Amino acid sequence: MASLLSRNRPDPPIFAFTDDESTRMALNLQWGVVPLLVDLSDDAESNISKSVQLMKSKGLINKGDVVLVVSDVAPTRSTPMALQSIQVKTII
Repeated sequence: MASLLSRNRPDPPIFAFTDDESTRMALNLQWGVVPLLVDLSDDAESNISKSVQLMKSKGLINKGDVVLVVSDVAPTRSTPMALQSIQVKTII
């Protein structure tokens, strides 16, 4: 998903989260993408919360910032369908 977004060359940075080191390194090659390693689970909302907390702790986002959260979850045994979500969040 981050790769697709980077093709549009947006001004704000694209933060991409993965639990795989080789994927993180590959994302470094994408224009405007800041890849971060995070322990992900099958729960998309939990992953979003972890990712937002990580960005806040690193000073990448601040209170009052508005972020666009684009997520996709590949099918697994516990979630047989792919899930894609777009959310607008104000950081509190």
